[in-house]
Amino acid sequence: MKRPLFITAVVLTTTALGFLGREPIMAAIGSNAGKSFSFWGFTAYRMFWSILLPALVVALLHGPRRVVDELGWNANVFKGIALGTLFTLPMLIGYSLTFAPVSLPLNQILLKFYTGSFWAGLAEETFYRAFLFGQLYRHGRWPFWLAAVAQGLFFGTGHLYQAHELGQALGIFAVTSLGGIWFAWLWISWRNLWVPITVHILMNAWWALFAVDNTALGGWVANGCRVLTIALSVWLTIRALRQQGRSLNSWELESPAWQ
Repeated sequence: MKRPLFITAVVLTTTALGFLGREPIMAAIGSNAGKSFSFWGFTAYRMFWSILLPALVVALLHGPRRVVDELGWNANVFKGIALGTLFTLPMLIGYSLTFAPVSLPLNQILLKFYTGSFWAGLAEETFYRAFLFGQLYRHGRWPFWLAAVAQGLFFGTGHLYQAHELGQALGIFAVTSLGGIWFAWLWISWRNLWVPITVHILMNAWWALFAVDNTALGGWVANGCRVLTIALSVWLTIRALRQQGRSLNSWELESPAWQ
């Protein structure tokens, strides 16, 4: 078994390299569905940065056979999708009652979903939660809250490109950092990465489908619905933990699923 300090150094170095290489690559292929956007370039970038890179590092650290488990892909997909869909119903219902759907051609809506929802959820949950947080917590032996906050800060920093002035940057950073901590808590509470993946995908999808805001910040109504989604997920998760006889602090590293 690799030493915790070594794993910490490798994981943080990989994360830093990912950050350093992100902007140049995205600038070259186009970061959104604008004039310079390349569908296959975007897909290749997301696949490499969020799937292949962490998978390679995990394989080197723990062996190829551990990759699927370490990155959280071995959990029940259907259960994760069902729970994630349930948790985001307040946003879907609230936005459908208060905002008009975007008036875009179907192909553009699907493209927005693919780039801003599907890949955002799958890539960011795999990289930030399963890889960065998961390796620091499970093998670096960081305390839960320290590992969760650390990856949350990285996650928040990764969304600063949406801001155009200081106040907006601080708001976006706060919202996304706290969201990253919440996603990490959902993952280890349910021991199913597909729960936060689905929640992340659908929260982005409902936000974009009803043109709530161009950034992750939003207004009072938008954030009210988002708070209801978070509250529902927390309530149902705590209820499930208690039914399983697990306390709110019982994120057991000794469980076979967390070796």
